[in-house]
Amino acid sequence: MGMNESSAAIAPGLWCDDFDADLPKVVPGALDAIGDTAEVELLTYCSPTNGKINCPASWHTDGGLAAFFTTPGFGSIAPPGYVGGKEIVSCTFWEAVRDEWCHDSIILLNWRHAIWKPPSAPMMALMYDLRGWMTLEDAEREDTQENVRRSLVAAADRLRTVLA
Repeated sequence: MGMNESSAAIAPGLWCDDFDADLPKVVPGALDAIGDTAEVELLTYCSPTNGKINCPASWHTDGGLAAFFTTPGFGSIAPPGYVGGKEIVSCTFWEAVRDEWCHDSIILLNWRHAIWKPPSAPMMALMYDLRGWMTLEDAEREDTQENVRRSLVAAADRLRTVLA
């Protein structure tokens, strides 16, 4: 898709634009890691901020807390028996990843495909480092960032597989 971090792929009005530990602020190359999947359109239940995704409705599953997302045309966002109770909001995969980076719910696509489980320990470590609460050595910070990028590459690969 040709996007890069400097092309301001941060959607205007996304709640986390002003969050100091927003994914692209603490993990350089995060957008590049998901590559051509960044603009894939998804739907979810949430209470939007500025009309954009913010903390989708989530349910406890065997894999952990999960937010249901669907691709347009799939049908109901959540399986029968699950009540969203919120607005249906369209977002890109990149927006979903940035949101869940902080909210820590699995991105569960089309009822059954676990696309990405945000790595909560690295998120907290990078946020604490940024805020000076628990400083990481340069090598540890770089390793943590690289592990997050690898998780995003794997998520993009899983998304491509589901969409194929």
